[in-house]
Amino acid sequence: MNSFKLAYKLLKNNMKIYGLYLTVLIVTVVTYYNFASIGYNDIFVELTKRLQSAKVASYTCGFVLILVVIFFMWHANSFFLKQRQKETGLYMLMGISSSKIGKVFAIESIFLGSLALGIGLPVGILFSKLFFMLLSKAMYVKVQIPLTISLKAVVQLMIVFITVFIVLSIKNYRVVKKSQLIDMLNAAKMKSPTHQLSYTKGFLGVLLIIGGYILGSKIRQEELDLLLTSMSTLILVCIGTYLFFGSFLSIVLNKIIKCKNITYKNVRMISINNIFFRLNINYRTLAMTAILAASTVTAFSVSLSFKQFANDNVIMEAPYSLSYISDDINIRNKVIDTIKKSKHELEGVNDIKFCISDVEYINKDKKVDYNNQAIITSYSQIEKTLTFLSYKNNEKILEKIKPKKDEVTFILNAKTITSPIFVRGEMVKVNNKSFTIREDIKVPFIGSATSLAGTNIYVLDDSQYKELKKDLKEINFNGVKITDKDDSEELIKDIINIVPDGSKNVNTRVKEYVWEYYALGIFFFLGLIMSIVFVLATFSTLYFKIMGNALMDRNQYTMLKNIGMSKKEVAKSVNLQISIEFILPVIVGIFHSIAAMNMLEEIMNVTFTLQLMWGIGLFLIVIVIFYLGLSKNYTKLVYGE
Repeated sequence: MNSFKLAYKLLKNNMKIYGLYLTVLIVTVVTYYNFASIGYNDIFVELTKRLQSAKVASYTCGFVLILVVIFFMWHANSFFLKQRQKETGLYMLMGISSSKIGKVFAIESIFLGSLALGIGLPVGILFSKLFFMLLSKAMYVKVQIPLTISLKAVVQLMIVFITVFIVLSIKNYRVVKKSQLIDMLNAAKMKSPTHQLSYTKGFLGVLLIIGGYILGSKIRQEELDLLLTSMSTLILVCIGTYLFFGSFLSIVLNKIIKCKNITYKNVRMISINNIFFRLNINYRTLAMTAILAASTVTAFSVSLSFKQFANDNVIMEAPYSLSYISDDINIRNKVIDTIKKSKHELEGVNDIKFCISDVEYINKDKKVDYNNQAIITSYSQIEKTLTFLSYKNNEKILEKIKPKKDEVTFILNAKTITSPIFVRGEMVKVNNKSFTIREDIKVPFIGSATSLAGTNIYVLDDSQYKELKKDLKEINFNGVKITDKDDSEELIKDIINIVPDGSKNVNTRVKEYVWEYYALGIFFFLGLIMSIVFVLATFSTLYFKIMGNALMDRNQYTMLKNIGMSKKEVAKSVNLQISIEFILPVIVGIFHSIAAMNMLEEIMNVTFTLQLMWGIGLFLIVIVIFYLGLSKNYTKLVYGE
């Protein structure tokens, strides 16, 4: 039988073992094709040409996806090689050369990869229609995107995956070719070298993680560079996580083993010893699992947060159906009459007053306001606006931001979605009079459809605003709310003819004003897809590593079974061992995701506690179900059933 026939027969016989691996590979191929096809879909590119973030997000997700997949495939491949060491030894005993066995294994890997591509690619093409429909919905784009096959995406997918499969095949060939018969037959009995304790590395790992958390939490307060701080935090936390599992955990387990009251109870000694003496080969997987768990929870929580943020912040961009600037009462009456004569109903008019003034920070070099110009208004105007818009929690917000004498409240302009600016407590000169900034916040005021949309707002106590406006020109802004605002083009044209310089002074609520939020829709959708990929990668990595440990533990548990250890006791030991291997990376991952979400809250100046709780809660539910299934399989394997 030649190598190809033998490889085909082995793949067919081992298909049950490869089931989970093949499923994850197919899902990955489907997902990668859809990410790759975003950049090559002409209609979608045309729709999102204002949003470079769409392309950037899809490319970034595709890149992260392929890194995760390579890691997963590397681990899974090692697991299968280890599982088949005895089988390899038997082939050697039968006189088959290690070179030919390696060749068969390499061909088998290529067959497996071809099968994943053969199934995943057609499924990916079929699902691309659904993928684009969901993505369009997430972006609020109401355009039909036809089913198309992107040859460029297909070529890109084939190049990436074929390269990975060929590299793995070469690796399998080399590993098997170098194998010795005695090593193959005694593979399960081989013990891993004992992990060396390093207090320096252990405590350095903890310090790096804490340092990363602190750095991320100071991004707004210290006005740190966003990209540089994010990358620094990521690097610190990742290195810290590897050192934590590589050194600090071994220090803790070593202390626990020496504590007789804890270790010498029930079956704990077996479980804790197994984890401790295997840390030398397992710590990288535990660290990677923690990072994947953090990525899963963060991706899912960020997706929910962006969706909620986009919904909540449309009112910042477009608080009114239309608005205009005029202090002429006759113009106001004409506008109201025109609305009443139209098919629309007038819901209300919010006329607010403010001035444009020079603003200068006394102890701050960094620019906060463009050209040092800002909108100055009184507290009563903000109070009136939030009440008019029925803004949620307006009473609490008003109480929080109400300035006292010589205080001013900073309101970020509507055009800026995220800002690391932190000005609370700063001294500022408004029209040459000094104030202390009581609070910085973002609430709706004039929206983003006006020429002043990018101008920040400073809120003064009413009496001080009254004094200050004497030297400035006051502007009268009219925010109008009507029914059926999405179908108000004719009415807007009539109002433009009424208001002096109407084309310049009348602002309408058009969808372009929320373009930036379309980007959040993209991140929401891609984040959900990525969280699913991360979950699969987390679970499959854990599965192959823990089941690999089970293969090594089988002889040990067989001996314990022969001296009278019951299945119940074995299950208890296995549950404890797996729960530690599950709980530690999951806990560390959850702490990382909390720190990441805190950093996002700092950047966006909002709270995402509920979304984070959802992310953690759902992840824990899924992982508990996975843990129960894995414990059952582990027990079954080591108890010889």
